[in-house]
Amino acid sequence: MNLKKSQIIIPFSLLLSLILALRPMEASANIPAFEKSAENIVYTSRLYNDIAYLCDSICDGRASGSLGGIMVSHWAKQNFEKWKLTPIGENYYQCCRSTDSTLIHNVCAVLSSNRNPQKKCQYIVVCAHMDGIGRINDQLYPGADSNASGCVATINLAKMFSGIKMLGVGPTQRLMFVLFDGKEKGSRGAEEWVRRLKAGELLDPVSGAPIQEKDIKMLVNIDQIGATYSPVHKDKKEYLMMLGNERLPQSMQSVAKKIAREESCHLDLTYDYYGSSNFTRIFYRLADREFLSSCSFPMVFFTSGITFHNNKPSDTAESLDYEVYRKRILFIFHWLCRFAY
Repeated sequence: MNLKKSQIIIPFSLLLSLILALRPMEASANIPAFEKSAENIVYTSRLYNDIAYLCDSICDGRASGSLGGIMVSHWAKQNFEKWKLTPIGENYYQCCRSTDSTLIHNVCAVLSSNRNPQKKCQYIVVCAHMDGIGRINDQLYPGADSNASGCVATINLAKMFSGIKMLGVGPTQRLMFVLFDGKEKGSRGAEEWVRRLKAGELLDPVSGAPIQEKDIKMLVNIDQIGATYSPVHKDKKEYLMMLGNERLPQSMQSVAKKIAREESCHLDLTYDYYGSSNFTRIFYRLADREFLSSCSFPMVFFTSGITFHNNKPSDTAESLDYEVYRKRILFIFHWLCRFAY
């Protein structure tokens, strides 16, 4: 599906904000200047505001099929529209039913390459689940870390890549951003996305051809990356766990450590779940990842682990560490750029 010219005009206000945000910054050994400039799109106060909205009583815990859950799906769609990402299909939604007939709304969008247009591109998929528990006995479960943090991170990664593309530095690969509904309904949203992929029902928005598994370079799943209560190493709260790095091509397996040493996204990065091979296997294939890991392409999973607030009413916007959360988002962005450019 080709876009009309009227559909790709950048509003002046958005263009001005991009010009102001993407001011030149000094490059580093591992990160070029245009990537460094994209860091200005992500700031802690906006991260807090987005998390607070998703955790507010107006979203009612984001349960699948609820009014709050539908509002969050619409919020995600609006963000993708604003930042000029292209929907897959007629709109951004991929709908299905769960086993109890709840209507599930995935939200899916693509940022196409604007370099080497004749060259066949691969897809890099970035995804997270956006639904939550909702209410139990009229008690609100806000779900800030689980998984408003992954949802907002995915939106901000889309903004960063779209922002630098709007100013002329587009990726050489296509980026697909997916927010899954139905994680609390047996991961129905992730299951449906995988089903559509394997059935040839996901169509490239430019060529109209089915997207096949071989067209996907890798998939990145983000789940619970906002808290700092459970550091891997004592007194190192700026940490992140990255599961699945060993599934990448060997030449790319050292990239993450190099990026994690950068000042703007310095992190204590580990490649397992608290040093346990058994828990690493469990969490790598838990929930949505049970279906996502069934595909033939590599899957990488980012998390800061389970804390005492997870799946409790105390998992509020105020419980997250926004300085470290921002660093984690910047790290994932710069790491993804090594594959997308």
